[in-house]
Amino acid sequence: MKILKATTSKEASELELGGRALARKAAAEGFVLLENDGTLPLKEKKLALYGAGARMTVKGGTGSGAVRERYSVTIEEGLVNAGFEITTSAWLDRFDTFYADTYESYRQEQEERVKGMKSFYQILHTVRPFRHPTGIPVTEEDVTASASDTAVYVLARQAGEGNDRVDEQGDYRLDDIERENLEFLSSHYRNFVVIVNCGGVLDLSFMDTLHVSALVYFVQGGEEGGNALADVLSGRRNFSGRLASSWAYRFEDIPSNSTYSYLGGDKYNQEYNEGIYVGYRFFDSFGVKPRYRFGYGLSYTEFEAGLAGIKAEDGFVTLQAEVKNSGASAGRETLFAYVSVPFGKNGAEMKRLTAFGKTKELAPGESVTTPLRFSFRDLAVYDEEKAAFILRSGEYVLYLGDRPCALMTLADEKILEQCVNVCPAEHPIEEIVPPARAAVSTEGLIRVSLDEALPETLFHDYTKPEASDPLTDAMSGEQLIRLTVGGGTSNKNLQVEAMGASGTTAPDLYESLGIPNVILSDGPAGLNLTSQVVELPDGATKAARVPENLEAYRRYFFGFAGMALKSQMADPSEGTVHYQYATAWPCSQLLAQSFDEALLEEVGDAVGAEMEAFGVTVWLAPGMNIQRNPLCGRTFEYYSEDPLVSGKLAAAIVRGVQRHPGKGMSVKHFAANNCELERNMSSSNMTERTLREIYLRGFEIAVKESAPMTVMAAYNKVNGVYCTNNEDLLVKVLRNEWGFEGMVMSDWDSMKASREDCTAAESGDVQKAAAAQCDLVMPGRPDQLEALQKGLESGRVQVEDLRRSAARILHMIRKNTVLESR
Repeated sequence: MKILKATTSKEASELELGGRALARKAAAEGFVLLENDGTLPLKEKKLALYGAGARMTVKGGTGSGAVRERYSVTIEEGLVNAGFEITTSAWLDRFDTFYADTYESYRQEQEERVKGMKSFYQILHTVRPFRHPTGIPVTEEDVTASASDTAVYVLARQAGEGNDRVDEQGDYRLDDIERENLEFLSSHYRNFVVIVNCGGVLDLSFMDTLHVSALVYFVQGGEEGGNALADVLSGRRNFSGRLASSWAYRFEDIPSNSTYSYLGGDKYNQEYNEGIYVGYRFFDSFGVKPRYRFGYGLSYTEFEAGLAGIKAEDGFVTLQAEVKNSGASAGRETLFAYVSVPFGKNGAEMKRLTAFGKTKELAPGESVTTPLRFSFRDLAVYDEEKAAFILRSGEYVLYLGDRPCALMTLADEKILEQCVNVCPAEHPIEEIVPPARAAVSTEGLIRVSLDEALPETLFHDYTKPEASDPLTDAMSGEQLIRLTVGGGTSNKNLQVEAMGASGTTAPDLYESLGIPNVILSDGPAGLNLTSQVVELPDGATKAARVPENLEAYRRYFFGFAGMALKSQMADPSEGTVHYQYATAWPCSQLLAQSFDEALLEEVGDAVGAEMEAFGVTVWLAPGMNIQRNPLCGRTFEYYSEDPLVSGKLAAAIVRGVQRHPGKGMSVKHFAANNCELERNMSSSNMTERTLREIYLRGFEIAVKESAPMTVMAAYNKVNGVYCTNNEDLLVKVLRNEWGFEGMVMSDWDSMKASREDCTAAESGDVQKAAAAQCDLVMPGRPDQLEALQKGLESGRVQVEDLRRSAARILHMIRKNTVLESR
């Protein structure tokens, strides 16, 4: 009997209403006020609203970041809801027509491109992404008719999975229409507010020459983004978001400006020549001034912060930061603790983030003491020759924000953690080297010795970890293969279904062994499910033929694929309708800008409740790759350029979801999946130190602090070895060093069925997955089952490896459901 847990009531449930309220709160906490001359909060109720994102607000990204929510509030709607009068409806109506015409031209072009194709995958990889139109001219007549002194202009961009952005007009750079409109409005309105609606970064060179009264970073606000923005623009709430990634003056100032994605000349090799110097680490260390630094953000009030105390004990440093609201309105302050570690023979960043925290809302004149804590491990440098994380001897300068406040000293070098070398580079990596540091005055700083607080050196056991289960111990080789290859999304034998989810575990072992399937749903902006599902009298299920479902198919499927999918949809009157309206949360980048771990845990808790309501076991989130370059198509899915922020916030949202028994997350994409170009074939090439200090560190924090149910291995290679086949990553690092005991799955279609039909450059090898302890192959295809069976017969696949992986999958299923005895 198939189980559909989603409600049959068409009314918004208490769960859905609660999600809306929390999404609104979360978005408002993350918006960043970049500039303000006093125009904000808005005083005038009549507003001239323009720009591509005003009415066609981008609430989230495409691909895995998409969500089919019940409704989304645009920026225009949010302002109207807050009592503002929008006086430029004529311009917005013209833009609607322009948008519709642009999309229709795009649709016809894609239909022509896929004409005659009968393969879903061929069509999916042939269709080009729709580029959000940038705008139409604003005229003198528009300004006159607006009858307002205040204009708001919304710059918008959309990107998504499978496609990186480009350093061109209309994408990273403004096009001519946008620049002309900004120039025109800047000179025609006394108050001019610019909103950046982009899950990434845009060129802001217009700020150097134009009068802009206020600049707000909206990012992608989720379903309540419009209301949340109105909350902060009106002053109902204060801005408290801070940038989680730096914003360069020029694209050329970014160290990977000539090597990233298509710019490097070799799309199959991404060279990480900047090493550890990513984001603020680069700007600080090389003396390049960013337009807006990491951690930057304005408020409607002012704060004063100072160090009230510090101590080092048992391998940790704890400082007490005293914060006072010295302004005239209530607000929250974010605190950042940085440390400058000794430069040593191999260099180090000028300073690194070691802790962050956020105060409660403080009334004018109110003070609070906030503790910030970090471990000695956060001060360590990876020494490749010793294969160890070490504390260098010398002076460690502690900063609270930009101000040095304490001097920590260590007499002798200390090995904190003894590792083994992993992921050797295939060729020498020529990394940039920072100039010598300028001396920092330490006079008057509080002094702390680290020598007496040192922990014992940590050593690891590199024995290959095993897993077993009485049921899998008795399974045949064919049954083991069935369990270690996913069940896809269209298998008619599903016992549990949440239509629209990305995949399931295999359902074919239920009749013989009592092993049901479980559901894996995409993220990370919310559960990506079909909004309405029709359960037919014979028990079959189809997507309901309703506008929101049709719109999803219209946007993403063309030709044969679109016709086939639409033909499988049912009229709601044909059966019982189940409603799967999930909350579209603010994107991960916006959540990160809140720097509020408690808030992200609250969001995770709310998603866990939705997983229970819809029957989802694993949410394929959080995405936590480093924001290495602003052209990454999935920047909005990731948290930050800093691994500490990525790890801490990912751990928070995992803890929230996993409060719900049997519900889990899949931290992804492990590891160094920082580019979408040829992601199934490209190699991320870097030194081991760079890999460990930057690209693995966030995952390490998340695994150790939240114990996620699963980890997703990435598409790409690291130094020439696919992540799905990479024993160094999946065993030595993830399991031996970090102690991960859960299940590892592949990213979707990241492995070819055999070596006979492709070269080693095309994808991971399904026959090597279990040996590397990548347990579950997703989403699962018949040719992969056949390849594993052939591998078992030839000896290329070992039954012991399959048994271990099957046991981990079974452990995950057991957490969610009771297995029936057969």
